[in-house]
Amino acid sequence: MNTTEIYAKCLALGMTAAGAAGCTANIMAESAGNPRNVEDRSGINDDVYTQGVDSGSYRGFVDDRFGYGLVQLTLPSRKKAYLDFARSCGKSIGDADTQFQFIAREMKAGYPNVWNVLTHTADSYEAGYVMCRQYEIPADTERQAQLRGNQAMEIYRRCSGTTPAVDPEPSADLSGDTSTGCWPPRTICKGMSGADVTVLQAVLTARGYTVAVVNGIFDESTEKAVRKFQSAHGLAVDGIVGPKTWPKLLEMI
Repeated sequence: MNTTEIYAKCLALGMTAAGAAGCTANIMAESAGNPRNVEDRSGINDDVYTQGVDSGSYRGFVDDRFGYGLVQLTLPSRKKAYLDFARSCGKSIGDADTQFQFIAREMKAGYPNVWNVLTHTADSYEAGYVMCRQYEIPADTERQAQLRGNQAMEIYRRCSGTTPAVDPEPSADLSGDTSTGCWPPRTICKGMSGADVTVLQAVLTARGYTVAVVNGIFDESTEKAVRKFQSAHGLAVDGIVGPKTWPKLLEMI
């Protein structure tokens, strides 16, 4: 699913435009919009994993702790709840609509503050930040929450056609103008887009780190190229292009 499709699904669940942008930012960061996405460390193909769980030939879904789906469900209790829900609906665990229904149901029951924010806020940064901090809770949570808050503002601009209600003061890790003509550039990651992403893709390609297409969209192939570059240059391999990765990239020009 692309950003626009996910945004529309979130609106249909009853989220505000800003809330939908925040939810979309988190989904894109977690799974790139792929409802069949299984965590890479599983070593299992997305479709093979999904079909195995659906058919019953793979019985480790609940306890394997591999993130799965749009929001990368990982904990056994959450995966069991989702598996039971999908089966009660007669749907594949990889069905996107079933996952959206479960996300709304889970938030209402177990994460009411997150649901309240997503369905009432006019601040897209708040939506992306709160969902990351209180629902997704990834590694390096604070930095990820800031990234996803900023990504949510961009999605809001692109999908709603309006300016976000609030633009936060940039943190030390996220400082800089968003245009490519200023230094330092903004911090960017998978799911984001813009002229600076085009520059990133062009530089990576010129240095032999292939991306699928230079189109200004930070997709999975761009993230993989960034990770390879970071690994080769002694940087933290997180797929995020920030104040340490940008200088290393641009000093090569």
